Amino acid sequence: MRKEDRWKDARVAAEYDERRFGSALSRRKHARDVRLLGRILRRAGGGAGERWILDLPCGTCRLSAALATAGRVVGADVSLEMMRQAPPGTASPARLQASAFALPFRDGAFDAAVSMRFLFHLDDAEERVRVLREVGRVTAGPVLVQVRYRHTWKHAGRWLRSRVGLSRRYRPSSSRADVERELRAANLELIDLVPVSRLFSDKAVLIARAMS
Repeated sequence: MRKEDRWKDARVAAEYDERRFGSALSRRKHARDVRLLGRILRRAGGGAGERWILDLPCGTCRLSAALATAGRVVGADVSLEMMRQAPPGTASPARLQASAFALPFRDGAFDAAVSMRFLFHLDDAEERVRVLREVGRVTAGPVLVQVRYRHTWKHAGRWLRSRVGLSRRYRPSSSRADVERELRAANLELIDLVPVSRLFSDKAVLIARAMS
């Protein structure tokens, strides 16, 4: 089963928010991600009332709601079941079922795009490049994508535990060179790579734009 098919399962979708945001720690991490994205989007400029932001994949629209203060948000996700779990009144002006590999938007339709907790779930580099190219196509401004980042203390700790046999689970992470290589293949250039937290997270948010 492809990972995307798992999110189409009604039971998985119904349990997602509790599993992902059920603890105080996970809610704090989400709030930290939101603050980081807000800072990046503010630096990118543009008025909140004028800017259109793509949230891909939007899942249960928690991030869409948080990003609504930064612009007009359109949420897209391959899973209708996940979007149906959005709390009533969630501040996303539009939710659309769509595959990240073939987005139904015109070129440059959005002023910014945000993709969190998604790209590193794609194990195939060609698939990651396809998604990056498609998101870049529909975005005239910055593309913000979360990646697992090698140059963090958390990644180093996981690598060391796996080497000495204390952990069987090791998640490969990207170096800056890895990120730049895949972005170039998607006709995007890296503007910045911002660690979420070098000590407490192995994630970073890359900021990219279409190559001129």
